[in-house]
Amino acid sequence: MNALLQQLSKERLDEILSRLPECTVGVVGDLGLDAYWYADMTRSFLSRETPLFARPVVREAYSPGAGANVADNLKALGVGRVAVFSVLGDDWRGATLQQEMSLRGIVVEPLIISSQRSTTTFIKPILMGYDSQQEDARIDFENTDPLAPELEDALVERVTRQVTDLDALLVADQLDLNGVITERVREALNELAEQHADKVFVVDSRQRIGMFRHMCLKPNWVEAAAAVFPDRDPRAIPRDELVQIGHTLGERTGRPTFVTLSENGVIVFADAEHRHIPIPPVRPPLDPVGAGDSFISALAATLAAGGTPWEAGAMANLAAGVTVEKLNETGTASPAEVRARYDLAVATMGGAG
Repeated sequence: MNALLQQLSKERLDEILSRLPECTVGVVGDLGLDAYWYADMTRSFLSRETPLFARPVVREAYSPGAGANVADNLKALGVGRVAVFSVLGDDWRGATLQQEMSLRGIVVEPLIISSQRSTTTFIKPILMGYDSQQEDARIDFENTDPLAPELEDALVERVTRQVTDLDALLVADQLDLNGVITERVREALNELAEQHADKVFVVDSRQRIGMFRHMCLKPNWVEAAAAVFPDRDPRAIPRDELVQIGHTLGERTGRPTFVTLSENGVIVFADAEHRHIPIPPVRPPLDPVGAGDSFISALAATLAAGGTPWEAGAMANLAAGVTVEKLNETGTASPAEVRARYDLAVATMGGAG
C-alpha cells in the first residue's frame, strides 16, 4: 500500500472530516486582500496628459489573501468556527477584506482597525484584448513602518483573552517586513503555546520559522535548512540532511514538525521518528498558487480534530492536491473534494485505504 494511504485510512478520513464542524480554529497574523482588476484594452485610448494608454477597468474581483486565505481554507474544509486576529488599516481595502471574510463565514470581530496601518493588498491588473489576456505588473499596498507598541499590546490581549475558546491557533507570519508578527508578538505567542500545551499551535513563517517555540512547525525544505544552518546556502544543502534538520527543529519546539518538499510531499517528524508521505495523484495542468495555504489549513484542522501528526500530513497533502488543479485562482479544498482525491489515490496508488 502507498505510504500516504498507510497513514490515513478511509474510516479515519471520514471521522476527522465529521469532527471539523465542532472545531474552533483561530488565525493570527498577516492578512491580505487579493484584488483582480480586469481592463478591456480594446476600449483603451492614448492619454492626452501622458503618452500612455489607459487601463479601462470593466470588472473587479476580490478575495481573501495571505493569512486570510488560510482562514478561507479552514472554512472551506468544514471547520465550524474560524476567527481571525490581526490589525487592518482603516481604509477601503480593510473594509473590503472584512466583507469578503464575513461572506465566507469567518469571524472578524477580533480584528483591530487602526488608522496607523495600511491594509496589505495585492492588486493584479489583468489586461484583456480580443481573445487573450495577460497580467500586468502587480500593485501592492504595504506598511512602511513597524507595528506600533500599543497595537502589539492590543493584538496580544485579544488572542490571550480568546485562546481558551480555541481548539487550535494557526500563526501566519507571511510578510518579510512590517507584518503583525513582530518580535514582541512572537514571544507572547511562544509563551501562550507553552502555557496552553493542550491546544494545537501551528506556525507558517517564511523568514523566521526557527524563532518559534512550543508549536508545530511547517517550513518548506529551504526554510527549514535556513533555520538550522543560517550560515549556509539552504539550496546547496543536500536533501539527505533534511532528516537531521527536521529532527533538530522538532527537538527545539517539542512539537511535531512538517517539512514540505513541493511535488515530493512532506516529511513528518514526531515522537523521535520521521515518515515521508508522498503527494496524491495530480493531473496537469497545475497551478501551485495557494497550495501551501491549503496544506497548513488541513494540517491544523486535522490536529484540532484529534488526528495524529501522520494523519495530519496525509490530509494536508490531499487538500493541497485538490488546490493545485485549480487554475488561475487561489483555491480551497472542500470535504467532498478531499474524499474524491482520496478515492483517486486508492484507485491509482493501490490499497483499500
